[in-house]
Amino acid sequence: MKLMEYINNDNNRKIRMPFMGTNGLRLLGYTMDEVYNSPEKQLELAIIMDETFDLDFVGAMDDGNIFCETLGVPMKRYDLDFPMVIEHPIDSSEALSRLKVPNPFKDGRMPTNLKSLELIVKYFEKPVEISIQGPFTLAVQLGGAQKVLRSIIKDPKFLDDLLDFTTNTVLEYAKAVESVGVKYISIAEPSTIMISPKRYEHLAAKNLRRIYSNLNCWKAIHICGDTTAILDFMINFGVDAISLDQIMDLSEVAKIIPKDIAIIGNFDPIGLAKMKPEEVVKETRRLMDSMKSCSNYIPSFGCTSLNNTPIENLKVFCSTVRNNNY
Repeated sequence: MKLMEYINNDNNRKIRMPFMGTNGLRLLGYTMDEVYNSPEKQLELAIIMDETFDLDFVGAMDDGNIFCETLGVPMKRYDLDFPMVIEHPIDSSEALSRLKVPNPFKDGRMPTNLKSLELIVKYFEKPVEISIQGPFTLAVQLGGAQKVLRSIIKDPKFLDDLLDFTTNTVLEYAKAVESVGVKYISIAEPSTIMISPKRYEHLAAKNLRRIYSNLNCWKAIHICGDTTAILDFMINFGVDAISLDQIMDLSEVAKIIPKDIAIIGNFDPIGLAKMKPEEVVKETRRLMDSMKSCSNYIPSFGCTSLNNTPIENLKVFCSTVRNNNY
């Protein structure tokens, strides 16, 4: 079944697929590391999220920084939020030469995460979705934004080698994730918003197409910010879905995106954390009304919801999407 067939399987309602990063931790009382390191707790989290929100996809805990963790990049860890890179050690060709592309079935915590995904896939009949970091964003995490951007002009050989390494790293992990049964893989490439359109093909698009062309699951791209200038690239990555930031006007984007590519978004996740439930209902209906003629639309957030978002607001968003039929 194609993603578009799944989206339109029930004409009486819209698919529910909001991106809820760490919100499930509040439902169980576990810390981030406790979930990351226990396939059983990952499954428990997926179950309670499904029971609480009744979504159309089952989401595993987002683990975007698993690449940096596996490669030994220093990170700051939080109990209820995602770990954060605090140093960028790959600032030279010599430093890059010491790295090897991780084996997802052997290195670091990758095997644990694959086991978690395998348990979730076996438990649920619904498709399982996961978000992973893209190659340019990983390059920025490894080398730092200043080094990467300067290298576009001053050291293009280093940057090409770095991007080749990160592309291979993302590709091998994505193939492993697919091999355990994950149906939907979204690649997050927020750092590519810093690339000018004239350099986008070389620095981002060709690497993303290479990854997507080697996957047989449902494929998606998410890029934060104003992506108007690179929408043509995004359309031609070879994806089934494009996820867009809240600053984008989806009704205008819908005039450009082909009908066989899903448009995902773009309720403001920052506003969601501050609203009253009745305001969530109003804004959700406004968004859906603006997209009611689009059969390829999936209501969601413009990015991952904040970890302090009230659970009630998340539930109200999901129930409003479910009940606001067209």
